[in-house]
Amino acid sequence: MKKIFLLGAALVAAMTINAQDPIAATCAEAAAAMPAQSGSETENVYAVTGYITNTNGTISKGQQTFYMDDAKGSKKTLQGYWCNLPADVVEAGQPLNVGDKITLTGKILNYNNTPEIKNGDVVILERATVKIDTLKASVCEALEEGASLNAGDYSDDVFKVYGRVKGQDQVNANGQHTFEMACGEDIFKPYNCNGAEGLELGKGDSVVVIGKLYNYNGLIEISNGKVELIEKSQEEEVITEVNVAGAVAVAMALEAGKTTEDRYAVTGYIDSIAIEYSEQYNNISFFMTDDMANPTYDFEAFRVKCTADEATQLGLGAKVKVTAALQHYHKDATDELPAIDMAETAAGGLLEIIEAVPVEGIENIVLTEKAQKVVVDGVVYIIRDNKLFNVLGTQVK
Repeated sequence: MKKIFLLGAALVAAMTINAQDPIAATCAEAAAAMPAQSGSETENVYAVTGYITNTNGTISKGQQTFYMDDAKGSKKTLQGYWCNLPADVVEAGQPLNVGDKITLTGKILNYNNTPEIKNGDVVILERATVKIDTLKASVCEALEEGASLNAGDYSDDVFKVYGRVKGQDQVNANGQHTFEMACGEDIFKPYNCNGAEGLELGKGDSVVVIGKLYNYNGLIEISNGKVELIEKSQEEEVITEVNVAGAVAVAMALEAGKTTEDRYAVTGYIDSIAIEYSEQYNNISFFMTDDMANPTYDFEAFRVKCTADEATQLGLGAKVKVTAALQHYHKDATDELPAIDMAETAAGGLLEIIEAVPVEGIENIVLTEKAQKVVVDGVVYIIRDNKLFNVLGTQVK
């Protein structure tokens, strides 16, 4: 009995030592406590008190994203990224608004040199009296209004933006919709917007998107808003059949970062796995080629919809068809790696397995970032994960 008692006492002591009382802090103190290295977070937990200064005013799965400062206004000193709201606030559908005073508890993360608390817990101290108007707007009017915002800011008012879907709708694992709408050559982008269960949107469909406007570095969005279908388009979709080389030609003819309006059915062989199958999101990413004897590593089927059973059939050499819009992926050069320009499918593509190859007995090459093809003394090499491989997947440096 004595032994059990002493063990229990030791466990309680250990829990007491490990348990952290949050450190009370202002927004300025929280920002100063941010670790110097991007991606790092503090060991200590902080309880930061301040005012909401910027937010899209949207609750998603009981969480909300916002900025805080020590004074009322528009200064963005600390970001709360998808933080947990009190249950009664979620139930009432009353998101945080600019001017609300809160305490946010969590560890402080350096997110690209922005101080952030991710998935922290919110306690509301004071509610501000805020009148938010809902304004109707065309795509052109929304773009004009959004352009008046500073980069990274949301509009004070909610907008109902009417227009038509340009190109293809991308639906993520949570059923949220991302697509483009246009005013002439200018693009307005609803991003991760919620719709009715089973909602399917196609090119040319008439829709209304509801939410606050957001200036994402010059691209005007409604992020995590709502989308409603007004009328289906009578336009019949044409899906073009291409091989991998044909898909690369189409995608690389686009401007960097642009996506085709129509979908393409790309047939080829899997030559390496870019991102392993995700049970959480039910998708997988892989590189495709027309010839397994001469893999090119310049076309990626990105986050293709996939079941767990299908994933077991996607070994090297499996022949597949992926149907999706095509896009020109671009990443600027860094000190370690050259710039990357390559072709890929838009996320959410449809998978058809033509010839399955079981994974058992085959060692897949798994990539953790985009690959870059280089030629040294007439020999083709692939840069992946800061390492150098030959075209057979053997590391040479």
